[in-house]
Amino acid sequence: MCNPYAYAAFQFGSAYVQYNNAKAKAKMTNDAAYATAERTRNEAIYTDISLQKKKSVEYDKTAAEKFKLALEEKKKKGTAKVMLFERGTQGNVFDTVINDISRNKGVAFNIVDQNYENAIISIEDSRLAYNRQFTNQILSLPMASKPSFGLYALNAAANSSAMFMQTSAPSTPDAGKSINFNPDGST
Repeated sequence: MCNPYAYAAFQFGSAYVQYNNAKAKAKMTNDAAYATAERTRNEAIYTDISLQKKKSVEYDKTAAEKFKLALEEKKKKGTAKVMLFERGTQGNVFDTVINDISRNKGVAFNIVDQNYENAIISIEDSRLAYNRQFTNQILSLPMASKPSFGLYALNAAANSSAMFMQTSAPSTPDAGKSINFNPDGST
């Protein structure tokens, strides 16, 4: 049979090795999760920056469309004024034609503004969706807690105690000695 002291030393040494292995595995899992989270955060930042640039492009596009509409309005007003002047038209008809051109520009500006608002709302919705997606990816990463040596030591102590109990002989009375069953000490 094995020496119980050597067995206990082996059990506690084995428990220490198992604890270190579990601690290294937890550190490796957490390091991988931190690295993945960092990559995901960077991707979220780059995605958000690209969406913000998209908003800037939409703003520039809207400004260019409005500028083009304003130029068209000036051109149409100039052409209308020349044509009406050449015909000798003045008064209410003149004002009506010029105001119709201004109203059409206003309607066109309104449509451009609505399109711009819809594009911005769509971009903001995309930003929120990407934000939720990246946040969920980060929160779903596996994390491991550092193991406690107490559990490993307790297991080793239980195994060692069982070995001590198996290897120690039970205490039995001597064969030549009588057992006293009387409380006063007489046989």
